Amino acid sequence: MAHFAKINDDNEVLTVLTVDNSIATDEAAGQAHLEENNNWPAEKWIQCSYNTEAGQHLKGGTAFRANYPNIGWKWDATNNIFHALQPYASWTLNTTTGIWEAPIAKPDTTSTRSDNQVIPDSYEWDENAYQADNTTGWVKNTPL
Repeated sequence: MAHFAKINDDNEVLTVLTVDNSIATDEAAGQAHLEENNNWPAEKWIQCSYNTEAGQHLKGGTAFRANYPNIGWKWDATNNIFHALQPYASWTLNTTTGIWEAPIAKPDTTSTRSDNQVIPDSYEWDENAYQADNTTGWVKNTPL
């Protein structure tokens, strides 16, 4: 099955539909079919790959348009990718992976529990902390 994202004039993904490969022999054929059967302009149907995530094909094939989009995501025609909305003002879009990246690397630390089990620490991004001091931003979650 071929997958197509329906986008609006703001390039927001409204839904994703499938078209049988015998009909969608290429993107234009799929778009024409969707226009005819869904009353939505052909150019507002963008083909996507169900098996593409973060610029990688999950089954070893060729990645297509960086990500399989979710409703509310954006189509970036300039970079030919789908991506989520920008999570924080300071984050930048990696136009190869379609993933938003923090301006500083997330710490990779661990803690040792009382039973001596070593577990990875959990962090959350704090945009206010970053804006106040751009050498900070990741805040360690404290267990309850």
